[in-house]
Amino acid sequence: MIYLLVGNNSLAKDEKIAEIKETIFAGRNDALQFDFEVLHGHKLTPADLKKSLITLPAVVKKRLILIRQLEKLTQQNKTILIEIIEQKPDYMELILDTFEPANNAFYKKVTSHAKVFQFGVSVKQNVFDMTKALSANDPVKALKILNDLYIDGQHPLQIMGGLVWYWGKNKNRIAGDQYQQGLLELQRADLNIKRSRINPEEAVEILVVKLANLQ
Repeated sequence: MIYLLVGNNSLAKDEKIAEIKETIFAGRNDALQFDFEVLHGHKLTPADLKKSLITLPAVVKKRLILIRQLEKLTQQNKTILIEIIEQKPDYMELILDTFEPANNAFYKKVTSHAKVFQFGVSVKQNVFDMTKALSANDPVKALKILNDLYIDGQHPLQIMGGLVWYWGKNKNRIAGDQYQQGLLELQRADLNIKRSRINPEEAVEILVVKLANLQ
């Protein structure tokens, strides 16, 4: 089975994904560990995609692969995905997550094989919602919001500005040594982005996790 989740209501999508996971894995944590994989279209190499799509299940009858940001797949990755989909493999199920599919040959082929679920518009979150999640010591939610910001097209440097503002605002709430370490992490991430040392999106993801651990 192939599920195509369309729309920007992330909460409703996550509820549907949880429902699919429960149907396939029936609460087996070992299956979740070995037979469930999340891929991100914006940073997925053809080799990694192909490897994931041809890997056989280890614990249960089927693997479940979730591909987020389907619209950001490269043309080569789209070709690989369609080739596998058309083979109708019985060893896996696919969840394809996209903000808004285009009216082109790729999506027409995907929808011809998939069960499509439409998810209505939700209130868009911003960088300040992400910082609220950090204040609440919820790095998982913060990273999820960060991913949504990327999907909406926000540049990592824009998000960095919000994180700098957040850290400065919380100077009196965070212990001195930890606060200073946070400033160093902000500076390091900024340099990594501007000097192209690592992928800018990954640099901010790492920074969010580090700031969460310093509070």
